[in-house]
Amino acid sequence: MSKGPEKVILEEPEIIRGFFGRKYLPPPEKVAHFKNRRTDTIYETQRAHIIVNPFSGRKKGNEVGDFVSKELTDAKIEVEQYRTDAPEHAISIVHDLSLAPNDIIVSVGGDGTLCETITGLMLRPDSAYESIPIALIPAGSGNSQANDMEIIDYMNAVERILNGRLRKIDIGKVTFMSDDKQDIRYSHNLVGWGLGVDSNLLAEKMRFLGPLRYDIGALMSIFRGKVRKARCYIDGHLLESAFVLLLIQNTKTGGDRLTLAPMAQVDDGKMDLGVIYHIGRLKVLKMFNQLKSEGSHVWNPNVEFYRFSELKIETDDPTPINIDGENVGFTPIDIEVLPSVVSIFH
Repeated sequence: MSKGPEKVILEEPEIIRGFFGRKYLPPPEKVAHFKNRRTDTIYETQRAHIIVNPFSGRKKGNEVGDFVSKELTDAKIEVEQYRTDAPEHAISIVHDLSLAPNDIIVSVGGDGTLCETITGLMLRPDSAYESIPIALIPAGSGNSQANDMEIIDYMNAVERILNGRLRKIDIGKVTFMSDDKQDIRYSHNLVGWGLGVDSNLLAEKMRFLGPLRYDIGALMSIFRGKVRKARCYIDGHLLESAFVLLLIQNTKTGGDRLTLAPMAQVDDGKMDLGVIYHIGRLKVLKMFNQLKSEGSHVWNPNVEFYRFSELKIETDDPTPINIDGENVGFTPIDIEVLPSVVSIFH
């Protein structure tokens, strides 16, 4: 039996001298997005169900959706387009689709739209996730998954559909509380608790600022200085303390393409848990600056990283959580990693 949770240990690099002799540790080397470098299969698309979030990014979803529809139609692929009009609408659309062999589902939006698309597919009673792949067209503000997959633009995303190369990715099944009842989301990107959620709640009120809103929200939250206690069960091992932040990552980046967990991979069968213990505002601010420096926060002594297959987080009072960039519910939460369960065009 394991003596404790799986802790991620990084070998600290040599100190670098910068301007005026200032000493600092360089950013960590990022691992590859996929652990498995082999293409799982080649898929020939005959029909594409395009799920468009018109409100994604700077409300450019419709424009991007129409572009993708035209490109796929020109490639002799049948297209059906659906537009969401409210949160969670993509879940019900995908859940109720009439699917056939050689169909695909295309998510046009940000990380939240992709989360809803995956959730709708996973909740279907016909287990369509076993045969129907998902394509990602980045049209949101953060686009963390697309950034880590190095999708450079809409055309590049369409080319990946036409090339047909698929990879399997892990998904986190997240069970949480919403409106006094249990709910489920399937996360491809991240789950946040604490400072990250506080900053996201503030950022949502400043969507007109685009990606800049994440930085402003984070700074405001740091100076508010909320600290909460939680009980984390990492594969059954208890970690109980006062925390500034708990951040669960499947991808390396989050928010405004910040490198949050440079060691995370989407097909290693695990998710990464970043822990920041209770520290003062000035130390948190310093850590935020390190985080902005390509993930140098990993060298901070107040940060720890773990890997897990199952994680439970409990709090005395319900506290908000964020899943793939969307504020959706409250603790307690239970995250189960489902290894290599969804196919995505790569």
